[in-house]
Amino acid sequence: MRGYLPDILGAAAGVAVALMLARAFAIDGNAQLALFALLPALLGAAAERIVAGRR
Repeated sequence: MRGYLPDILGAAAGVAVALMLARAFAIDGNAQLALFALLPALLGAAAERIVAGRR
């Protein structure tokens, strides 16, 4: 479980950023769907790579 922690935290950060962007710019529809699909995946992968680089 501990190995997945960077992925989970990165995905949670992605969801938070997606929520803030969607609210700030009144994004809805397909753009919002893409935002919520891409940001958690991208930030989760980035967090995993950052942690893996430090080991």
